[in-house]
Amino acid sequence: MEDMISKIVDMDKKARDMTDEAQKSKIDYEQQIIQTKEKIKNDYLERAKKRIEINRQTAMKKADERLKLLEEKNQNIIRNLDNTYSENCDKWVDAIVLRVAGE
Repeated sequence: MEDMISKIVDMDKKARDMTDEAQKSKIDYEQQIIQTKEKIKNDYLERAKKRIEINRQTAMKKADERLKLLEEKNQNIIRNLDNTYSENCDKWVDAIVLRVAGE
């Protein structure tokens, strides 16, 4: 009878040990899953940040090119206006004076 009780106690201890080991394995796997999830998330965020930076640089380059074209266009317009003014200044002044004087 004592032998039977001893076997039952041993089996119970082994069952508790197995349960404890299974619980420990479960916790370890859960930690691994959490770490893997964080790594995947961080990798994704890092790739997204790199893509955003590339897109930002591309947009800035295009904006700079567009600004340069607009500045060149404005300089051409200013040059044309200056040339027109230089060519016609005296005529315009004479026309204004004639109109003001009423002749």
